Amino acid sequence: MALLNQVSAQVDRACLLLAKLALTGMALTVLLQIWARYGFDYPFSWTEELARYLMIWAGLLGATCAFKRRLDPTVVQVNPEDKGLLHRAIFALTVVIFLAPILYYSFYGPNMTFERGFLWRSSNRLSQGMGINMALVGAIVPLSCAVLLLHLAALLTKHKVPQ
Repeated sequence: MALLNQVSAQVDRACLLLAKLALTGMALTVLLQIWARYGFDYPFSWTEELARYLMIWAGLLGATCAFKRRLDPTVVQVNPEDKGLLHRAIFALTVVIFLAPILYYSFYGPNMTFERGFLWRSSNRLSQGMGINMALVGAIVPLSCAVLLLHLAALLTKHKVPQ
């Protein structure tokens, strides 16, 4: 149990660092776009696209950090650190109900067809401005879901439930 919490904390630190780097990169990219547009009267074609992709990565990585710190907006006001087994089960169930379809459709499409999954379809497309594989951009979706499930498991095992 302590190992799970340590792994969750290390992953959280990495996600926070990557989110900060993505936000910084996004801000610098937007500044470069402004400078090129108004300073040189020649805007780059790739800066808006890069800023958008960095925003996606920063937002989803930041969401995992907010979840870890319990700063995320919630629909159901259930405290997972409550000692009651029912409260913890409801909390875990709401998170899993939200994340399970996202994870499933990231990899599989209808009839469990891998080729119709989100990542496979994205891997067949290139971005217009930068020419990068769109699966690299979309990979953050299942990655952030996996990190959220790791944080959920660590949160649920953090405190012993009374028998």
